[in-house]
Amino acid sequence: MWGMEHELTPMQARRIYALRRRHPGAELLVHRRPWGVIVEARRRGQTVELERFEFSGASLRDQGIVIPALAA
Repeated sequence: MWGMEHELTPMQARRIYALRRRHPGAELLVHRRPWGVIVEARRRGQTVELERFEFSGASLRDQGIVIPALAA
């Protein structure tokens, strides 16, 4: 399965373009997963944003972490 080629949908390509515009100069790393890829924007060794792109065409942005004890 890892040898299969997949293309981004036009919407996913636009999301990567927007990611680059939000973080100019950041390094983009692509992490392959069985369901798709995670694109990570890194600056000075730290992750600044994640995008998830599924082979089915879905795209999901990273979301903030909610710690229940602090949310109350």
